[in-house]
Amino acid sequence: MIAPPFLIGAALAFWGWQSGHVAAGVALGAALEAPRYLRLRLDLGAAEHARIADLSTVGFVALAALLAANQGVSSGILQAFIWAPAALAPIMAAQLFSEGGRIPLSALFRYMRKLKRRQPEVRDPMVDVSAVYAALVVISAGVANARGPGYYAGVVLIAAWLLVQVRPRHARPAAWVLMLAAGAGAGYAGQVGLAQMQAALEGWILELNLHGLDADPYRSITEIGSIGRLKQYDAIVLRVYATPAQVEHLRLLHRASYNTYAGTTWLARDAPMQEIKSERDNTTWTLQPGAPRWQVRIAAHLSNGKALLPLPAGTTRIEGLTALTLRRNALGAVHADVGADWIQYRAAGGGGIQDYAPPEAADRVLPAAEQQVFERIATRLGLRSVPPAEAVRRIAHYFSDFRYSLYRERPVPKGETALGDFLTRRHAGHCEYFAAATALLLRAADIPSRYAVGYAVEEYSALEGAYVVRSRHAHAWTRAWVGGRWIDIDNTPPEWVADEAAEAPFWERLADLVRWAAFRWTMREEFKAGEGWYVLLAVLFVILAWRLLRGRKVVRKGAPQAAVRARRPGEDSEFYAVERALAAREPAETHAAWLTRVARSLPDERKQRVRLALALHRRYRFDPLGLSPSERGELRELCRALAAEGR
Repeated sequence: MIAPPFLIGAALAFWGWQSGHVAAGVALGAALEAPRYLRLRLDLGAAEHARIADLSTVGFVALAALLAANQGVSSGILQAFIWAPAALAPIMAAQLFSEGGRIPLSALFRYMRKLKRRQPEVRDPMVDVSAVYAALVVISAGVANARGPGYYAGVVLIAAWLLVQVRPRHARPAAWVLMLAAGAGAGYAGQVGLAQMQAALEGWILELNLHGLDADPYRSITEIGSIGRLKQYDAIVLRVYATPAQVEHLRLLHRASYNTYAGTTWLARDAPMQEIKSERDNTTWTLQPGAPRWQVRIAAHLSNGKALLPLPAGTTRIEGLTALTLRRNALGAVHADVGADWIQYRAAGGGGIQDYAPPEAADRVLPAAEQQVFERIATRLGLRSVPPAEAVRRIAHYFSDFRYSLYRERPVPKGETALGDFLTRRHAGHCEYFAAATALLLRAADIPSRYAVGYAVEEYSALEGAYVVRSRHAHAWTRAWVGGRWIDIDNTPPEWVADEAAEAPFWERLADLVRWAAFRWTMREEFKAGEGWYVLLAVLFVILAWRLLRGRKVVRKGAPQAAVRARRPGEDSEFYAVERALAAREPAETHAAWLTRVARSLPDERKQRVRLALALHRRYRFDPLGLSPSERGELRELCRALAAEGR
């Protein structure tokens, strides 16, 4: 074997340690190292090796499909690769327990088997796959992604164990060890450097808005001033599991806030993302210390496994969220990288909006293009001469006569802004108009404000026993600094929910039923095999082994070759009858010489039939893959006809 003694067992134990399946790794390693102490061997031919390899491959694919169906495609495929050493172990076991200690190369490649059937002269070498299997085990251990230096140290030790077998004999051991240590040290330094560079690059890209998320913590481009009707989608993106009484203070699920308005875009200035460390269980994330007074469970659909989490105002703790990273900025945006399409988590918190950055200069800036209109309206409403709470009430009353609309048929008049036209002439718009106008009116009254985006929780589904939040429930509102804290202000007319629901397609309820079924399938618990499944697998394994090894001889290592086989392959060939009918072969006479001798007296048509029969006979006699059933039948009928014709 290429792999040195006990390397495979050590590699499998290492795999078990890294993947969290120590018992499985040790047991599998012990099973594959057992042939070193057993003299019994199996007489496996090329066909048996090919069948074992095919069944192992099919088993691996079936495992990947099962895990993908239960855990999602990306997670399931990763888990399948983690279990690849167990799924492909029969191939290694077949080599170790076979008498030759190797397997034919064609057993691993179906194309080579087809090629060999067409061209019997193609060479099919016997190969040792022990080193390849050991490398596969090490790679699968790495797929488990256990953090810490243990994996790298294990890879170095296993590689050194394998390389020492091919170390040049003239090389001094001390120099060889020193070079290996230098290479390992340089590799580890490079690994750590790449990891740090990746983390820094990800943070930099996130802050520069190059990440392509479905919601951006740094920029929100509005549809203010757009011509035509906004298209609203009915796809369900969130499920909020709360009672009607509980949901009263959870109507708005916040995703991000912005403090600077430029053109028709809101920006978050001076609000970098900061990483949040999880608790020990890696599923609990504390945003602010303190005992929560309420809790709500949310199921969210993410874009590419990353998104800004929709959270109720005042969320201080997130539980049940398994995330790779969690980051938050001072304006309340919480960004999660979980690597999944659907997630569930529990948001818990207290009252009010806490732990967000207090007002800064950016929260008071009124854009120059909007300043004249907003200051004129603020003066007319007397907003600067009253307390902030009264100013908030007057602004809400001012918007009470405005209408909700997703449609704009004419462009903004020349020389005016879309928000100015909304306030002075049109008096109709969607939530982005109301949120932006409220924020700027508050600033005109010298009250700090921010533009907030997220979702509104409005639609209860009796089918799901939860509030469903659709794409069309995406919403914008305002946050104002009143009484020394931030409060949510939503001046969009409340009929906006009913207006948008009226535009829903007539098949929405039927589509919801399909969505609910798909969601239930996606969020079901991982399949866990009980004792009955293990018994069934054991029975199937016994049946499979019996079918594979039926008729094969079990011999002791070192037994004479004569004891290996009861008969020669192909000795029941009907071609021997053809030989006797035409002319018996001389001792040591090859088939080629025999055919040349007898062909002189045969007509051309019969000569071709003899050549065809001889080709089939030689494949039946010497090709490890033998003949297919149809070819075996052809050999039988052809030889019987030739023998019956005689000389």
